[in-house]
Amino acid sequence: MGDPPPVTAAEWSEPPQAGLRRLPGLVLGAVRLAVSAAPREFALVTALQAAGGLGLVLPVLGGRRLLDRALGGAGLTAVLAQGAVVLALTALVAVAVAVASSRDEVLSERLNRYAMGRVLDVACAVDLEEFERPAFHNRLERASMSARIRPHQVVQGLGSLTGALMATAGVALALAAIEPLLVPATVAAGAPLWLAGLKSGQVLYGALFRLTPAERERSYLQDVLTSRRAAAEVRAFGLAPHLRSRWEARTRERLGEIRRTVRRRLRITLLARAVSGVALAAVLGPLLARAATGAMPAADAGAAATAVLLLASRLRAAAAGTDQLFEAAPFVRDLGSFLRPPERAPAEPAPPPFQVLTVENLGFRYPAASRPALDGVDLTVKAGQVVALVGENGSGKTTLAKLLSHLYRPGSGRILYDGADVASAAPEELRASVAVLFQDFERYLLPASDNIALGRPERAGDRGAVERAARAAGADPFLRGLPDGYETLLGPEFAGGTDLSGGQWQRVALARAFFRDAPFVILDEPTATLDARAEHDLFERLRDLLAGRTVLLISHRFSTVRTADHIYVLAGGRIAEHGTHASLMAAGGRYAELFALQAEGYLDPAAIPGR
Repeated sequence: MGDPPPVTAAEWSEPPQAGLRRLPGLVLGAVRLAVSAAPREFALVTALQAAGGLGLVLPVLGGRRLLDRALGGAGLTAVLAQGAVVLALTALVAVAVAVASSRDEVLSERLNRYAMGRVLDVACAVDLEEFERPAFHNRLERASMSARIRPHQVVQGLGSLTGALMATAGVALALAAIEPLLVPATVAAGAPLWLAGLKSGQVLYGALFRLTPAERERSYLQDVLTSRRAAAEVRAFGLAPHLRSRWEARTRERLGEIRRTVRRRLRITLLARAVSGVALAAVLGPLLARAATGAMPAADAGAAATAVLLLASRLRAAAAGTDQLFEAAPFVRDLGSFLRPPERAPAEPAPPPFQVLTVENLGFRYPAASRPALDGVDLTVKAGQVVALVGENGSGKTTLAKLLSHLYRPGSGRILYDGADVASAAPEELRASVAVLFQDFERYLLPASDNIALGRPERAGDRGAVERAARAAGADPFLRGLPDGYETLLGPEFAGGTDLSGGQWQRVALARAFFRDAPFVILDEPTATLDARAEHDLFERLRDLLAGRTVLLISHRFSTVRTADHIYVLAGGRIAEHGTHASLMAAGGRYAELFALQAEGYLDPAAIPGR
């Protein structure tokens, strides 16, 4: 059986190219990032690297004078003094380079923190719908990887290039004083290295761009094989060998792409160095011939040869710095594109909590779906009501809940607060008056009190409100019984952590929704993991617990929704029927059919209403 295809193979595409014309703008963007993240470290490291590069020129000039004095018969004292000057300058250069290297580590960490912080800000601010798009996950993966190293790589390359150019300029001036024609000839010999750096960087970015989807799948498989969440099922079904083989297949793809990329880059580098070496030999050959025939003084010839070799070395260093720029520039461009906020019309202030929520002709389609999840939905919710949504799996209940909690934007139709369309209102302001408990709620590996207080983080210090929310959800007794009470770390992944049962975790999540103290509460299967007694107790107390609030209740269990003020039945993304429990049972439609199917498991069919 061959290697399985990558699950995201359809997302592979050719990367955008970053040519020479765009390089200055990309470098400027990286410099702005560095200045924003660590202005002092950036200025210090850049200055020291430039000083180190310029300092390399001074020993060359001093070395020429040293040769002149030694070969010209100067006294021992003068020769030693000149030698001491050359050694001192060399030592100062070494100190500058060492200090720059040590501060560069701090600069790297601060750049990483700043860039990753920006990536996290964007990931938390984008519309939830973006997380349904594979292309977004590819961009997020590349941005996260780029943020860790690429801005610093640009700064390093820029610093190396600056220092190398300072040294190059100084050596070129010294060489021009001896033999001006050697300067352009030596510079021309280094040109192939610069062009090779540009091409090599494009090759690397292209390879990693194409690998992004497969790399995401590889990371996902690694998480499944190593996470606590999946560990039980992986063992129960004996999945480790199969999933491991898929991981190996993706890893072989990565290794194969990297090998091809390394070979391409090596060919480019070797060709460039060969051409540059031949050109440099063409510069040094005539110079040595003139020295051998006496056409040039020995001191001048030695200094010129040293300057040519040093100039070539500095040009290689400049090319290495340019290589870093060319290699990192496409990634920085990708990162900058990700960090650029989308253009949106200015949001209007959110209206106050509604007295009547009206949904008109609401429609929504997930990005990768072939048909809408909701189509032409109309409903009304009045303040203080308990309204239930029921329906079979895939009918659109949770999608509707996410639209009403303003996590998704409607594809069509309107959501009205007291007759006013809220489409242009700030979603985060609308969400401030909504508390949501989803069936796939998050289990935060944090202290129990924090797990509850995250419902309204700005009130996290209100311990009394935390405990009241826990009591309302029935979580207070078992939380007080933990080793450190409410300060006990939940989850066994970290030292000192304590795990909870599924039902206990759900009570903590329910307490988080209660702590939010919002006028509109959406409960999506709030008792899915509770036992029958706990479920019955919760729903008996639900009206009292949420008195004065509007509740949207989603449940598969018809026994829990029969007391709702109004019930909407969804089927295929549409409202099939609605009414009270009594009216729906009397109508004998879908609701009555589903209610009867569930009740048959507990009651004699003759005792079921409508049968």
